[in-house]
Amino acid sequence: MPTDLIFRISGDAFVLLPAKVYDVMKSFTSGSQGETEAGGILIGSYRGNHIHIHQCTVPLRKDLRKKYLFDRKDRGHQLAAMLAWTKSLGTETFVGEWHTHPEDFPVPSSIDRGTWREIIKRKEVPVVFVILGRKGMWAGYGRRGEVVKISMLPNESP
Repeated sequence: MPTDLIFRISGDAFVLLPAKVYDVMKSFTSGSQGETEAGGILIGSYRGNHIHIHQCTVPLRKDLRKKYLFDRKDRGHQLAAMLAWTKSLGTETFVGEWHTHPEDFPVPSSIDRGTWREIIKRKEVPVVFVILGRKGMWAGYGRRGEVVKISMLPNESP
């Protein structure tokens, strides 16, 4: 049975990525879906120092998907975040974004880091960034102008 993934932000702060959400994202790293980059946003809630991811959006019709580029252009991602906010009475919101790279163990590109800097400039709360590769993943935490890599807790390995 799949296990939820837990990342440590700091001593007493964590990010919870449920297995069902991870599985949706991971499905875009192989087969015909893995031929081009894919991505979407992460929707979740802030619980004290913790971030709990509840769902993710997937590539939509107007998004740009190329071998080495994913650009979220479809307004459906924003609409999904607004719908989650409304249905949850303001407890669920945009908490980050994810995308794939066509490599085994992904590393953020300069384009990724530039995009993330722009996102965290506009946010007063922390944001999570996830890149999935064919065999591994990279996760980061953005706040106050910087993005730092966060590590999965031991015994957790996608």
